[in-house]
Amino acid sequence: MKKPLNDVVKDIYDEGRYKQFMDYEKQCRTLSLLQLILEALFTCSMVCSPFFEWVSQFSVYQSLLISIVVFMIWDAALSFIMQYYKTFVIEERFGMNKMTKRKFNHEFLIDLVFSFIMSVTFYFLFTYILENITYWTHAFQLSFYKLMGMILGIGILILCLVFIFVYLSFYVMTKQYTFTSLENTELLDDIHKLLTGCKKKVKSIKVYDESRRSNSKNAFVLKLPFFRMIGIADNFLNENSYNELLGVLAHEAGHLKHKRKWYNHVMYFIILVLILFIVFIFYHFQWIQMSMEYINQSFGFVNNVYYLYFIVIDMLIEPILFLVSVFHNYVSRQEEYEADRNVVQEGYGKDLIALFKKLSRDELVDVNPHPFIEFIEYDHPSITHRILALLN
Repeated sequence: MKKPLNDVVKDIYDEGRYKQFMDYEKQCRTLSLLQLILEALFTCSMVCSPFFEWVSQFSVYQSLLISIVVFMIWDAALSFIMQYYKTFVIEERFGMNKMTKRKFNHEFLIDLVFSFIMSVTFYFLFTYILENITYWTHAFQLSFYKLMGMILGIGILILCLVFIFVYLSFYVMTKQYTFTSLENTELLDDIHKLLTGCKKKVKSIKVYDESRRSNSKNAFVLKLPFFRMIGIADNFLNENSYNELLGVLAHEAGHLKHKRKWYNHVMYFIILVLILFIVFIFYHFQWIQMSMEYINQSFGFVNNVYYLYFIVIDMLIEPILFLVSVFHNYVSRQEEYEADRNVVQEGYGKDLIALFKKLSRDELVDVNPHPFIEFIEYDHPSITHRILALLN
């Protein structure tokens, strides 16, 4: 970040604004690191304390609920403090916040309730499965194929729950933002022209009140099962040129015109391997039982404490999930390039470049991150690479 900006993006920041970006980035990074350390210290202290031994005296589901509540209270308190500080101290200092404290508290509470409902649902579901899997499989006397069928059935159930929570998250979003139908008939006509050739129709085009929260200007395509919607920030409509807006919408239309490539099929292969791995593990469920017994003996548990088991599982699979996320980010970046190609084909490439530069300067974006950081963390290409792709 201390190196001079390259020729592609050097006109985005003047010297004073770039110093502001450096200061903003440093403060946000320090805050994130502090939150990460505090989360890790809390988890370690709870594991080393008598807490889990105490909750093991309750029934399996009671101990799970107590653990969820205790950990969520800590996480909510920490997240509230960190988000509050970032919003009303850091972003306020750099003129990037328009959120009122009342609205902040309201949205935080809605997110907290939604997270609690989702956590309880999935934790209890997985606990119920682990508690009853031995009975369902007749002590795992089922054949490999029958067990695979059972796991697929459980997977379909979980997928249905995911769909339900996806729609619930959309409902939560409608409570946090106010969505109104786009009334500009000329813009509507131009958007529908951009959407020509999309495989699935967009049900509605809405404007949302981002100006009440921040100076961020964005547009998005909401792709839910059986439902498509385009959302446009109101301050985008009010503060950017007509062609810049069409450039962003051409990009979103490009996502809707996406044709599956080899990397999408690799993701399907990864999911298949994951399913087969889960079947293999359950086919050798005695390994899981031995691990649970080892943890119970080590901590002196009276009953199974599944929340601790989930912590251990999360630690074990974290490296695998990290590698999957790196590949997923690569896929996402390729799809962003694909959507940008649609912008060029529609004739709005230069307008999108001008918009990128404005938004980067206004929102203090890191326009030229280190290539390694971009590779492992970014699900969108950096501004440097996006501009280069649009120019070429």
